[in-house]
Amino acid sequence: MSDWKSKVDLKSGERLTHTGSKSKGFMGETDVDVYDITATNGEIVGSVTVKDHTAVKGFKRTISFEQRDGNGALVKSESWTV
Repeated sequence: MSDWKSKVDLKSGERLTHTGSKSKGFMGETDVDVYDITATNGEIVGSVTVKDHTAVKGFKRTISFEQRDGNGALVKSESWTV
């Protein structure tokens, strides 16, 4: 699941900090991880939500992520099948 990290737009000095995870769906088929984007001074300047979904029928995996700025506006969104 680390391929998505190369797609996130981080400015110099910013880093991702994992803040939580959960499973969704009637069989827990979607793993959701949430990250804060933290500036060098420790201020939270955005967030990233990553979803890893495994289809119950066919076991096809789809990974998607959304990057948002500090105001919650969508910066980037991508999805792909693994």
